[in-house]
Amino acid sequence: MMLANASVAVNRRDPVAYLLLLVVGSLIALMLPLAKVAMAAGMSALGYAFWQALGGGLLLCLWSTRGATGLPLRRTWRYFLVSGLTAIAIPNALAFIVVGHVGSGLTATLYALPSLITYALALAMRMESLSPLRVSGLLLGVVGCVRILLPDTDGVGSGALPWLLLGLLVPLSLAIGNVYRTVAWPEGASPKQLAPGMLLSGALVLLVVLVFTGQIHQALAPGWEVAWVLAAQAAVSALTYRGFFELQRRSSPVFLSQLGFVIAPMGLVLAFLIFGEHFGWQVWLGVGVVMAGVVLANWRR
Repeated sequence: MMLANASVAVNRRDPVAYLLLLVVGSLIALMLPLAKVAMAAGMSALGYAFWQALGGGLLLCLWSTRGATGLPLRRTWRYFLVSGLTAIAIPNALAFIVVGHVGSGLTATLYALPSLITYALALAMRMESLSPLRVSGLLLGVVGCVRILLPDTDGVGSGALPWLLLGLLVPLSLAIGNVYRTVAWPEGASPKQLAPGMLLSGALVLLVVLVFTGQIHQALAPGWEVAWVLAAQAAVSALTYRGFFELQRRSSPVFLSQLGFVIAPMGLVLAFLIFGEHFGWQVWLGVGVVMAGVVLANWRR
């Protein structure tokens, strides 16, 4: 495996990359309300994460087999396994656990935090050069997220803090995956080929966890209501990760990591529209700071 020629720094004049950032971020934000509905109906977090990955992966397999050649598993199994762990199994399982305790709006803000970790890793691997303007923008985005997460803001009780701290493993895992997928991108592979492999590998890891912890029965849908949610989640996952890999191909890990700056405000908006979750002015102030950070991090003369 090697650094893919296709995975290059984002062309600042490429409107598709910015459109993908908006669309993929919004789709990921939509996953959290769907997860909350399913778990309120009795679905477990691990079981839901398994079906989310498996359903999306199978749909993408059907799509990718049309006119596309497969990739040799002996060259890609490690890429799929690490990608599935860092982008699917660990962050989604944790997010679906946390969402049941703090709500979908605040859980979405965790996705805004991988940017600085990704930038630090990219600097260490000489994939990015040090830019004071970009550092300032990313720091501003994180400050906005911290403002949202502080326990004294309206809508965030002190009892939610332990779950939010657990949720901090979500951005750490995502940041590692952002860099790894670019560095280890299999030569000659396309996003259409890589997306289903990552989802199915994540599903396999979650299945192993369910079996060895004796929780395999929790993967069963408790009713038709949840089954319909799982079907919707599979479709959303397929669209999300197909666009996700296309964005990774067109951009850099740091640009990709700013998906979280879309997920955080969109998650709050969806939580308000779907569940009527209310947030104080401090939370929305944090959203404004996050948006200012996005503009600053991507500012070019």
